[in-house]
Amino acid sequence: MTKRRQARWFVAGALAVLAATAVGGAVRGAGGGWPIKKYGDLWHVETPHYQLKTDYEPGAAQVIASQQEALFRELYGRMSKTRPASAIGRMTIQVFRTEDRYLKALGPKAKGTQGLYTGTTLGAWGSPADLDETLETLRHEGTHQFVGQFIGGTCPVWFNEGLAVFFQNARFRQGKLVIGQAPMVTVNILKGALADGKLIPLPKMLAMTYGEWSGAITAKPKQAAIQYPQAWSMVHYLEQGEKGKYRGPLLQYVYYLSRGESSEQAWARSLGSNIPAFEKGWQAYIKALQPTGGLSCRAKMGMLGDWVLMAMKQPETLKDMATLRKAALTGALGGWTVTVAGIKTKITDRESLKDLFRCPHDTSRSGAPSYELVWRKPAGPPIVRCTHHAGIVYETKYVKDADGKLTTTVISRPASPGERRQR
Repeated sequence: MTKRRQARWFVAGALAVLAATAVGGAVRGAGGGWPIKKYGDLWHVETPHYQLKTDYEPGAAQVIASQQEALFRELYGRMSKTRPASAIGRMTIQVFRTEDRYLKALGPKAKGTQGLYTGTTLGAWGSPADLDETLETLRHEGTHQFVGQFIGGTCPVWFNEGLAVFFQNARFRQGKLVIGQAPMVTVNILKGALADGKLIPLPKMLAMTYGEWSGAITAKPKQAAIQYPQAWSMVHYLEQGEKGKYRGPLLQYVYYLSRGESSEQAWARSLGSNIPAFEKGWQAYIKALQPTGGLSCRAKMGMLGDWVLMAMKQPETLKDMATLRKAALTGALGGWTVTVAGIKTKITDRESLKDLFRCPHDTSRSGAPSYELVWRKPAGPPIVRCTHHAGIVYETKYVKDADGKLTTTVISRPASPGERRQR
């Protein structure tokens, strides 16, 4: 399951937020142009492998359906090599604007989650203005669907969650998923944990049970903070590392798991028994791994908003976004520090810093910052604004916490008539 978005450290590449497409009855709309009908206040979209029910607008419903089919094609192409075609059935997807409606549809197990795979249904909730994050959630939960139907209960938790984050981080381009992204926050968290000796020992990670994994979330926050990125890195290494050396053995690993072998047996038969040697290669891979961006616009704006608050001590750097970026790239503001459950890591490489200032929806080739700084109060911090989303404007908002300290949130609102999308 996917926990509440506010608690999630992992983020993925943003995907287009499309304006609603007016349709009625059985029509073909945006995205894949799937048959769509309205029953009550819910749109029903039918695809070869899914039945989507949602109170989102029809254009967004078509995007969800199309991208879930793309995930299906990618995962089925892999998993079907291990099990016969009859192993997977048609799945219902339910996506709602509100948590109350989500809980009513999916039941008490969904409480406290942003998305869930129940065995018969994929569910998610969130604002249509945050469609990119809803799509992330559905890719994550959709991966659990394939693991559940092709592998089953013998799948170890590290592989189940690591694979889910791996596909959650994928990008959607021209009808296909592009995999292998290495989000800079994830990479830097891992590099920091490696340098500080805080990675979970590989034998412990491989043997971890579902109970131990979920128990750490409440009882061992520092371990929990590294579980998801470490699991992702292991899958990323098996998929991308050593020039594809482990792709074949990885498929064998899935094959043996799907036939009921234990994780230990499947690993030994496919990847060998020399775990220390594998761990050494995996850690070297983390050390050399370069980030590929992969942050959503909302995540970037939240980070930039926090940086604006810190930069208030150097007001000359806040003249405009270009000035702030120059200060960041020249080191005048220091590195960007990410702290998760006590694990601190700095982002100092130039390409990662440059990427922070570019919205994934900005199609211009100028390389200039995608965002603008807007001063609303002479004495307060400037807001960060993005107008690269069709019909929607993202802005930072600064609110005081219980200790009176300003913190950053990112809000979305409909674009006003005078605010056109920048290109």
